[in-house]
Amino acid sequence: METSTPKAHEIEQGEVVEISALAPRFEEHAFPWRQIAGYAASLLLTLGALLLVERRLLPAAWLAPVILALAAVQAGLQLGLFMHLRESLGATWHVLTLALAIVVALGIVILSIWIMAFKSGVS
Repeated sequence: METSTPKAHEIEQGEVVEISALAPRFEEHAFPWRQIAGYAASLLLTLGALLLVERRLLPAAWLAPVILALAAVQAGLQLGLFMHLRESLGATWHVLTLALAIVVALGIVILSIWIMAFKSGVS
């Protein structure tokens, strides 16, 4: 009597799912040096911003633009290394979704500042 594992299994309404696709995968991965370097770089960027503010290493007029630049670099680093923005076949959709998220975030920030600036009659 021969026992064999089925290659596919029929689900409701004629859908076919490959059994091998459901099996856990334990492939060997290299040590995540890129992620560790990215984490260290994120910590250094955060520490740099903290030291700039605590030690007053820059004039007040330069402080906000430099900290915003450090934040932009850190955001790009984290999107590239930890959010896998460029690693899938649908990278275009990731970029479009990210652009929409940025537009929504900017809208919230700008409208919040506008409401606070004009006090909106709610007190």
